[in-house]
Amino acid sequence: MIDRLPARVVVVAAAAIVVSLGALGALSIGDVRSPALYALALALGLASSVSVVLRWPPERARAIATGVAVAVVAIGLLVVAVLPDDRPGYALWYPAFVWLPLSGLALRGHPRLALAAAVASAATTVGWAWQEPGVAPVQDGLYRVVSPTAVVVVAVGIHLLVQQNARAVERARAARAAAARARAASLAAAEERRQHLQQVEQIAVPVLRRLAEGDPVDARLATECRLLEAAVRDGIRGRHVVDPSVRDSVWAARSRGVEVVLLDDSGTEPGDDPPPIAQAVRRCLVELVEKVEAGVLTVRLSSPEDGTLVVVAPDAADLADRCRRTLQERGTGDAVVDVEPVERGSSEMVVTVSTALAPAPAGTRQAV
Repeated sequence: MIDRLPARVVVVAAAAIVVSLGALGALSIGDVRSPALYALALALGLASSVSVVLRWPPERARAIATGVAVAVVAIGLLVVAVLPDDRPGYALWYPAFVWLPLSGLALRGHPRLALAAAVASAATTVGWAWQEPGVAPVQDGLYRVVSPTAVVVVAVGIHLLVQQNARAVERARAARAAAARARAASLAAAEERRQHLQQVEQIAVPVLRRLAEGDPVDARLATECRLLEAAVRDGIRGRHVVDPSVRDSVWAARSRGVEVVLLDDSGTEPGDDPPPIAQAVRRCLVELVEKVEAGVLTVRLSSPEDGTLVVVAPDAADLADRCRRTLQERGTGDAVVDVEPVERGSSEMVVTVSTALAPAPAGTRQAV
């Protein structure tokens, strides 16, 4: 709290403390038994009081706070040790050097240290009052510690209230941010559903119109219905695999008899941006489905950083190598392509597209 005050306020407060308490203490220096110890106590009080209103280096804050607490405990011992026998009233100025630095410690985020120092200072003063002959424990002991200790306790309470309010503000801010994120995700998911329905409408309306107009369900119309059903399924199961170019290429490949399966298991939620590897997988997919004439092609986004394409076709090896060359020529950022047969001599090839940060799949060799 204190270290957030404007610099002008800090300077004025420090100057006022030095002038008022220094002058008050200096007025009494000629009446004590040991002016040297008294001057030491005065110097410690001034130094500790000024230090709590200055800016501390973060890496030394704990050490400075501990030094202030030790200085405060020493002040009481030094002052009471040099008081004259009549213990004049002017000696009561020194409790200000107890509550002022320790209150500053509490407000700067060291409440436990401030309380410990206040208790230690009170214990030394009360102990001196009980042990010193001719000293009244209540008047000369408790009277000197009740007020400064109470001020420190109040400062600790203020610090705790401020911290509690700050946590409440942070919780409210986090709740608002979470609500904003949830709303944004909901709007994004709604927009994604709208776009998906629009895409379904574009490919489904012509076929549905023909059915509604009573066209005979011949082999061609039945094939279009099956392609339509597969396209709708792609939009659900392969959400981030499908884009307009993929949809057109896959439709054409299925019309030729190629079996294509698109799966998105990347774990992204509706409305989320496509995973980083999706663009590279789409490029590879378009290259494969445009060239394959017959066979099976399975595409799966297994994580945001990894995608797998399995090609089962007579020329699967050539197609997989073509996919790798295409990605290298067009540029795919940090995408890495691995091509491996499922087993030696097999026509089934596995093409793994992953980011450079993702670990390479076991049993594959990285293409460079």
